[in-house]
Amino acid sequence: MIAHDRAAALVILAAAAAYFLGAWRLERPAMADPLGPSAFPLLLGGSLLLLAVLLFLFPPRPSGEPTQPAGAGTARLGRPGLVLGLLVANALTMEWLGYGLSTSAFFLGALTVLGERPWPRGILYSLAFTAGLYLVFARALHLRLPVGTLFGGH
Repeated sequence: MIAHDRAAALVILAAAAAYFLGAWRLERPAMADPLGPSAFPLLLGGSLLLLAVLLFLFPPRPSGEPTQPAGAGTARLGRPGLVLGLLVANALTMEWLGYGLSTSAFFLGALTVLGERPWPRGILYSLAFTAGLYLVFARALHLRLPVGTLFGGH
C-alpha cells in the first residue's frame, strides 16, 4: 500500500513540475507588477510539489482495512490523476488557447471527472468559475491574462 502511495507521489511530482515550469514561462508584463500573471499558477504548482514530496516521504499508514487486489492501487489515481492531468493541460495550453477557453475547458473537464453532468450545469459552473477568476485577476489585481495566440494575442 505504501509503495502505491509513493508511486502516486512521483506521478504527482512529475505533473506538478511540468505545471510549475509552464507557469514559470508565462509572459511577464512590461510594466512593474509585483505579482504578475504567473503568481497564482506558481503558488499552485509549488504547493503541489511540496505536497507530493510530503506524500512520498510520509505515506499514510494502512488503517487495518483489507488489502486491495493486485493492480487496484493504480485505480486510486483515477479521478485525482485525471484532474491533475487537466490542470497540467490548462497550464500548457493557456498561452495558445488563451485564459478563457483554456480555463473553461479545465473547469468543465474537472467537474465532469468529479461527477457533474456536463450539460447544462457543468458548462454554467465552468463559465461562472472562469468569469469569477477573471474578475479577481484581471479586474481586481490588474493582471494581464493570456488572450491566446490562436486568437491573435501575444
